Amino acid sequence: MARLSRRIEGIHTSPIRRVAALLDEARERVDIISFGGGAPSLPPPQGFLHEFSRLLEAEALRTVAYTGTRGIPALREAISADLKKYGRVDFDPASEIIVTTGATESISSSLMCLIDPGDEVIITDPTYLGYKEMIELAQGRAKTISVDVENGYQPSDEQLKKAVSKKTKAMVLLSPDNPTGRIINESFVRTLVDLAKDFDFWIISDEAYKHIVYEGEHVWVSRLRGAKEHTITVCSFSKEAGIPGLRLGYTLAPKRVIESIEKMQQYSTLAPNSIGQFALVRFLNQNMKEQYVRESVMKYIKRRDFMGEMLRSHLPLARTITPAGAYYYFVDIRQYLTKLHQTEEEFSQNLLRSTSVAVIPGRFFGENGRGHIRMTFVTEPERRIRLGIERMEQFLGRSS
Repeated sequence: MARLSRRIEGIHTSPIRRVAALLDEARERVDIISFGGGAPSLPPPQGFLHEFSRLLEAEALRTVAYTGTRGIPALREAISADLKKYGRVDFDPASEIIVTTGATESISSSLMCLIDPGDEVIITDPTYLGYKEMIELAQGRAKTISVDVENGYQPSDEQLKKAVSKKTKAMVLLSPDNPTGRIINESFVRTLVDLAKDFDFWIISDEAYKHIVYEGEHVWVSRLRGAKEHTITVCSFSKEAGIPGLRLGYTLAPKRVIESIEKMQQYSTLAPNSIGQFALVRFLNQNMKEQYVRESVMKYIKRRDFMGEMLRSHLPLARTITPAGAYYYFVDIRQYLTKLHQTEEEFSQNLLRSTSVAVIPGRFFGENGRGHIRMTFVTEPERRIRLGIERMEQFLGRSS
């Protein structure tokens, strides 16, 4: 049989996608309490849904046709205005913004445009599991900065300075972070910007969760002095509009980077989802976003606090931080795993099989994730959060 490429043989299947497929199958047979996903639990605003339906009925031929690879001008103009409103940052809609098929395409296209074989890209460990695979797919090398619960999952300036070298091509920084929920300190970002200028490398700022903030403030990297020329900003409508399945995001970058990303997308996805783009114009221009984000954060903070209370009372040996943003608790359960003689992956599999509670094993987010699990607090209501954690407590009691 003809062999596949070495490139694809070296890429691992996403464990989150694997769990998602497993949950799709399992829900047909049993009621799953899922702490595993990362999707909003509020539907999109009614105004967005009405506009979506109206477009299908009244302007179907136009709104389901191909658009330009960069996305429709009206959406890019609305994005530009939105950035000025929320972040006080200026991006030219014609030359510095491109609409993408979600943040995932934005990250992969950016890396493919930047990385030559052997280039190093700095990431924190743990962080979003997709970065390392995409860096290696681009024939780069991931260089990690370890973060842990004791330091609130914050990387230090000293760690960053040691990681940077002549081979550094970029650092990918996610804030608020998945899986830890930490918001990066502004002092660290300022140090990163200074180093990017001194060593002439790129900052890829993944801001998919920029509006999902409970305490503190999101750091708009491109707003810092001298940062914009060295920064590629990745954004997503999945969280701030509640439309993950429509696969729409956008990238902000200097003109030459946008032109390069456009070339990549011409031969990968061709153009972003068309009808979603047209509906998003109204979502951004008619202030639907502000209300949707406000209601989402109010609902999620209640669930975050409730899950934190349940973890402290039912799993007292677990260690974590209260997430300042995003959707997740990253929970150190090593004291329990030692008693069980299990890895966190074995624990997650056995927990799902025995109790129908789904969590994500931490090692997929990096070596420092071993002995941890990621638990989403936005997906389930409080009564099911309580039930799920009670089942976890009972499972640990039966297994110890």
